[in-house]
Amino acid sequence: MYMVDEEGEIVTREVKAKFINGRPHSLEGILIMRSSEEWDRFMRFMERYAEEQGLEFSKS
Repeated sequence: MYMVDEEGEIVTREVKAKFINGRPHSLEGILIMRSSEEWDRFMRFMERYAEEQGLEFSKS
């Protein structure tokens, strides 16, 4: 799975798809972040993605 934005790419090969009655049902991707910098990069990506898609993110 590739997540691409103006900062570059975030890549994981840990991806599973679930199908029910031959139709796609869910997609699960696992991205292991080994540092706080990787976490911050992922959160910047997600915040931009949410804004572009009209989604909302609120910190708990």
